[in-house]
Order: sequence, then C-alpha cells, then structure tokens
Amino acid sequence: MAETPETFLVFAAEERLPDFILVTQIIAKFLGLNRDEAALAARHSWGFLGEDLSGEKALELLQTCGTYGIEAVKTPTAALPELEVPLRITKLGLEPDKLVYTEANGQSDTMLKEDIRILSAAPIKAETSKTVTTAEGPSAQERAVRLGIMAATGLPIGLGKSKEVKKEVKSSETSFYMDLILNRGGRLRFCSDNFDFSHLAAEKTYSSQLNFRLMAARLAAFAPQALKNAGLWAILENKPLTPLPYDSMDDFELESLRLLALSALP
Repeated sequence: MAETPETFLVFAAEERLPDFILVTQIIAKFLGLNRDEAALAARHSWGFLGEDLSGEKALELLQTCGTYGIEAVKTPTAALPELEVPLRITKLGLEPDKLVYTEANGQSDTMLKEDIRILSAAPIKAETSKTVTTAEGPSAQERAVRLGIMAATGLPIGLGKSKEVKKEVKSSETSFYMDLILNRGGRLRFCSDNFDFSHLAAEKTYSSQLNFRLMAARLAAFAPQALKNAGLWAILENKPLTPLPYDSMDDFELESLRLLALSALP
C-alpha cells in the first residue's frame, strides 16, 4: 500500500498577525485569486497562509512571503498541535506567583503564572432568531374600503377581524471570551456574561465589557511571558475590539491554534 505523501502548513512566524493587505496580496499571488476572493481568505486566515501543501509548494509560499517582507515557517501538517476542549471558569484571583480559579461546578484550583502559555481575548457575536405570533387587524386601506361600502350601502359589514401573523425576529448579542492556554495542555475559558469580576475590587464597574478589559489587562501583566492574540493586543493598546474580524468562534479558535503552533516550534 502506497504511503500518503507528507503535507505541510505555512504560517506567520511572529506573535502579532501580519499586515492584512500584505496577506491578501500573498494569497492572491500564490493561489491565483482575485482581490475580493483573496481578501475573504485573508480575513479568516489568522496567520495561516497555506495548508496541505507539498514540500515544494510550501517552499514556494515561503519565498513569496519573504518577497512581501512576511516572516513565515513551514511545519508538517501532522505536527500541528490540537487545542483541548476549554474548561469554563467563573472566577479567578491573581496572587504574586499563582492564579486561583473556580470552575462552573464550584471547584477551585491553582496554577503558577509560568504555566500560562497563551492568552487570547475576543468579542464573539451570537445571532439568534425566534418566531413570534402576533394578532394584526385589517390595514388602514382595508378599513377605509369597508367604511366606504358601509357609507354607500348602509349595510353593517364591520371593519374586519384580526388575524394571527407569524414573524421571524432576529437579534444579536456580543459576548467577550478569554482563553488561558496552559503549558501542561489544558485550556481555561471565561465569558463576560457569567463571570465574577470581584477580583477587580474598587476598579470593578457596572460594564461587563469594561470589566473584561480590566481583567484581561491584569492577566497580561500577570503572565508577561504568554503569547497574546490580536484581541488582547487591542485591549492593551486601548483600541476598539469590534472591528476585529472575529465572525465566529471558529476565528477565535483558529487564531489561538496558530499561536499554539508557534509556541511549539523548536
């Protein structure tokens, strides 16, 4: 039985994401896409520039990246690490050399600051829809017609009955997520919607978004050796989060995976 040829991934070699326009140009040139197609691919690449490539194509892509001033690396596809399922936490506290966290079931545990490998933060918008049934009467035009008929004929035909109308109502809500990826392989996650920010003490506000920013900044200062994603960098640099292209949780996961792969390089 013939062996399956080894394939490779190519991804950005710096902690911070490369320039979006340059990534778009690289993808357009390497894959032969038009500008709009390349921009869409770049939006969801999160530092991954090529996947399932032969060794020859991976080297070609590395050369293209170098032409545009982007430092990149290739690694065997089989060597890509996996993100573990996150453990949801609802509270944490920072001490001088360790972090104390509480799980959703109320159980508490600790970790050393050196155990934190990657810190990732992102706003994720969730779209929801539901069907609402309402009672609607006749329209103004229908009522006017019926009134005209009654005035002309004198017959009491009434103004019409109400009817049930089903409508689909769509809404969206943005929640803020923080992942702590650990050296020992675990991953902790908290969400701004159901997190106890009491550790902020006097800095705590009535805004869950602001509290999230404050907690994220504290974590970054607590574990300065940890790699940081684009969302956390935006928080530290006091930039808005909503323009970042986290269209779904998949974007957040892919970005963290690239940082994990980067941290695993020899």
